[in-house]
Amino acid sequence: MFRRFIFCLLALGLLSCQTQPKDVKASYFLLGTLVEFTIFTDDEARALEAITLAAKEIQRVQDTFTTLGDVENSVQQFNQAPLNTWVQLDEEVSILLLKAIDISKEVNGAFDPTLGQLNQLWAFSGEASPKVPPTQKAIQMALAQSGIVNIEHSEQGWLKKVEGLTLDFGAIAKGYAIDQGIQIFKQWGIQHAIINAGGDMRILGDHGGQAWRIAIRHPRHEQPLGWLEVTQDTSIVTSGDYERFYMFEGKRYHHILDPKTGMPSAKSQSVTVIASSAMLADAWSTGLFVLGGGEGLTAVQNTSHIQALWIMES
Repeated sequence: MFRRFIFCLLALGLLSCQTQPKDVKASYFLLGTLVEFTIFTDDEARALEAITLAAKEIQRVQDTFTTLGDVENSVQQFNQAPLNTWVQLDEEVSILLLKAIDISKEVNGAFDPTLGQLNQLWAFSGEASPKVPPTQKAIQMALAQSGIVNIEHSEQGWLKKVEGLTLDFGAIAKGYAIDQGIQIFKQWGIQHAIINAGGDMRILGDHGGQAWRIAIRHPRHEQPLGWLEVTQDTSIVTSGDYERFYMFEGKRYHHILDPKTGMPSAKSQSVTVIASSAMLADAWSTGLFVLGGGEGLTAVQNTSHIQALWIMES
């Protein structure tokens, strides 16, 4: 009896010393925003190492696709190339550009990876926040330097068919970077995690047997619009007119531009998209925001891999 009692005490001691699963978190400034990494695990050291590698991978993706600063990459080489000159994009860039073109067609041109000149004109990604909208003449000139019909792809690479056409992956590369970070987690055997890049996120697994609860932000109020409960590999991205904007003469001007008009789209306040990858959710949320609930709903109904929630302009 005495030996059995000692054995029970030892067993209880071993159980009490086991590390209980918890949230292991770290944040990095990447992709122009605060990227938050959360892993639910009982191995903190391994989780932190996986987060470090995922952050490095996201930085690599950022450097591969950025058009800002003095980083040298094949995107900038294409943007600076003369008219009708073939440029070999990195394979990773070429693959994402082809996917971007496919999505552009699915959303009737409401998402466009060639709006670099227009985005530069509105300057929402610049160091100083804009205060006054550009002129209609300048907008029309920038639109004339865009359009997926004005780029060509072959075995020789890619070329621009109008002077000044500029690629901009800003509405798809963030999601793709999140996906690449999640791939690092999966390689490390991480099964329960979130990567959240300023509200664009991908979620793995569950949270200690419970669903991850993801708040959907209301574009005009502090209280969340609602909550989503997620227990599997899912991506959630929201595009809203509250992210980067300014007021001019009583009107809101924001960074989500309509490729047809060159102006900030006025058909939505926010769109939340649920998809299998953050890349898809990122690009589709932009396109559906521009389309609005009418035409956008038709686009969603024509595909099987997208769910969307709109808050319309009041």
